[in-house]
Amino acid sequence: MCLCVETIRIADGCWPEAEILHLHQERVERTCRELYGIAAVPELAAILRGYPVPGDLHEGVAKCRVVYGAKGVEAVEYGRYTPPRIGSLLAAEVESFDYGYKYADRRELTVWHERALAKGYGDALLLRDGRVTDTTFCNVAFRVAGGSRELWHTPASPLLHGTMREWLIKRGMIVPREIRLENLHEGHYSHIALFNAMNDFGTLLLPSNRIDY
Repeated sequence: MCLCVETIRIADGCWPEAEILHLHQERVERTCRELYGIAAVPELAAILRGYPVPGDLHEGVAKCRVVYGAKGVEAVEYGRYTPPRIGSLLAAEVESFDYGYKYADRRELTVWHERALAKGYGDALLLRDGRVTDTTFCNVAFRVAGGSRELWHTPASPLLHGTMREWLIKRGMIVPREIRLENLHEGHYSHIALFNAMNDFGTLLLPSNRIDY
């Protein structure tokens, strides 16, 4: 059976705040219950205590990658993290495929990422039936144009329900909405933000005119 992965941001050797770690725990539990049929799931925090952050990663940002499956945790890996530079996006309609869980096998997503890179774009913005979902590695949100205050909409049906997305929704910072390609064409949104567990909201921000259709 396929493996899944949980990616956790480490800043200056420290784990994220308890609420963020709890969201990771919830996703692991949901994945184990729905995908693997496992009801009893060890606490992620307890697992990580058995794999201390390496000393050479106590400064700056690092990535912790927990690989797990039906037999439990199979690997805990650490590495230095370098934020991506995204200057433009290629919107691409994709055939329906399953990424409702954070699978370790990302081959289908990698294909679209490499196609975008080959055409000179930073990544692909994926659409299903004309509806915006995610990029190949980030959830997204769009700033409503012309509003009296900052209002951000995030696709109601993303490829993956990311932990940072859930955290932002809980705080009312982004609001789920169905976003169609024509909404982008018609100028409903001024900017797009890309974010995930490793990249905070607002750190990857592009004007909407940097999306090529």
